[in-house]
Amino acid sequence: MAAFGTRPRTPKLNIAFVAHVFYLDLVEEIIELRGVFEQTVPIHLTVPHDKAAELAKRLSGLDEIHLHPCENRGRDIAPFLSLLSAGVFDTFDAVLKLHTKRSPHLLDGDLRRKLLFASLCGERSATYRMLHAFEEPETGLVGWRDCFRTDPVYWMANRDRVLTIARTMNAEDAMRLGFFEGSMFWFRPKALKPLRELRLQPASFEPEAAQLDGTLHHAIERCFTIAAWSRGYTVRDTRGRVL
Repeated sequence: MAAFGTRPRTPKLNIAFVAHVFYLDLVEEIIELRGVFEQTVPIHLTVPHDKAAELAKRLSGLDEIHLHPCENRGRDIAPFLSLLSAGVFDTFDAVLKLHTKRSPHLLDGDLRRKLLFASLCGERSATYRMLHAFEEPETGLVGWRDCFRTDPVYWMANRDRVLTIARTMNAEDAMRLGFFEGSMFWFRPKALKPLRELRLQPASFEPEAAQLDGTLHHAIERCFTIAAWSRGYTVRDTRGRVL
């Protein structure tokens, strides 16, 4: 790893972004993040069917933008799993998962989003150093430590459902609480193979009703790390420390 104050080398990785776009006015924040890189990073955007045409118009003329219209169900999680299951990320070493998080029920929702984006892809040197972790084959996920939740209170109404999912993934031995709240992180696609093998469909998720807890997508949010741990991958913070 390069010392701070020196220019880090460009990671030898094939990378991409994936983001769910519900709030169209925030998509530019995501597009701007790829300016950190010297190359044009492909971005896969899932978007509800009724917003797809407007989003396509907004992004007309931009290179390497791939739109995936989807049902407004399962928030960012269901559309993401659809792409994962379809093999969209199979050729990439590391993918940044984001969404246009606004969290209107939180007073600091916009601030949280901006801090998350900045921590995961805010400046070239820091981002390159962070991505060097993926040159180690055991790295599965990398995310912001300040959003990594381990206190039992964060099970909320989801523990039983997470246990059921872990058993289905043959990951019961890896089940523990430790997840990136908000489901934004860098990931190695192979590390999420157990989730892919669940073959969840949009119809598996509850209809959208502004739920704050207790749905399948809330349970899956707590399963990304379990999937990785169950196959021997590590979960790290943005400075490379194992979580």
